[in-house]
Amino acid sequence: MAVRIDVDAVRGAVDPEVYQEAEALLAADRLGRIVEVNGGAVAAVHTDSGATAYEVWVGVVDGAFSSECDCAEPETDPEELCAHAVAVTLAALGDGFHWSPTATPPSTVRVDPGVRRLADVAATLPVRRLALLVAEHAVTDRRLEARLLTYAGELGVPTEDELADVRKVVESLAAEATTGHWDLYDVAKAGQHVVEELEVLAQRPPTEATLLTVEYAARRWDALLGPLGEAADDEEFDEIGSALRAVHVRLCLELRAEPEPLVERLLDIIEAAESVASCLDRPTDYLPVLGPDGVAALTD
Repeated sequence: MAVRIDVDAVRGAVDPEVYQEAEALLAADRLGRIVEVNGGAVAAVHTDSGATAYEVWVGVVDGAFSSECDCAEPETDPEELCAHAVAVTLAALGDGFHWSPTATPPSTVRVDPGVRRLADVAATLPVRRLALLVAEHAVTDRRLEARLLTYAGELGVPTEDELADVRKVVESLAAEATTGHWDLYDVAKAGQHVVEELEVLAQRPPTEATLLTVEYAARRWDALLGPLGEAADDEEFDEIGSALRAVHVRLCLELRAEPEPLVERLLDIIEAAESVASCLDRPTDYLPVLGPDGVAALTD
């Protein structure tokens, strides 16, 4: 059943006091940037003191508008919107946010037990100490830095210029790896740098253009290995290809890529690889995205 989401519907779904509190939060500029997560909208909502921020998720789940907020008790009904959730919803509507009809609440997404354990430990630290710890690592890790800035709303979707710059970096690395006196080490280093660029890119909100940029990089990596013959079977090269494929699969899942056009592009990439198997030619890795029929189409 379709869910109608507009300002009037939100106003009618909550108590007037809750709606007024949400309007006050918006007027006081207490919200961070709206980002898409699992088909819903996420933003941080800061308290009056600014010392605490609640993470809020709102989206359409099983035909009903639902929310999750750090301010809520565990037994809170997800369809009961708090002022923070109303504020995020109103901000998302103002931004023209695209609501997925099949969003997935963050609480239902499986989290690695090791990650959950450390998250519970981190939650016991004072906010400033935790912030410094994260910053110390982010300043030396571009992937963590990009993820941190994305979570904070400082980095949005990559622009066309930024994606063009990534493609230029990929092309430059490929050219440098096979110019003058080069060896397999040069090719491996180029591949590792390409993977790093793509993994940094993948920390940002996903777009179709980002996915196509990763596919461009996969084509260039395949082309680099083509002339190497049997040497292309080196374990290090296989690890680089696996890392490229992992970024691609991740983006496909996050974007809920349409199986049919994805299969067409994958077949084109696989067929374009000359004397080596394409780094994206692992059909079973795409089972969560394509389903059995899509995987069968790749293997026929």
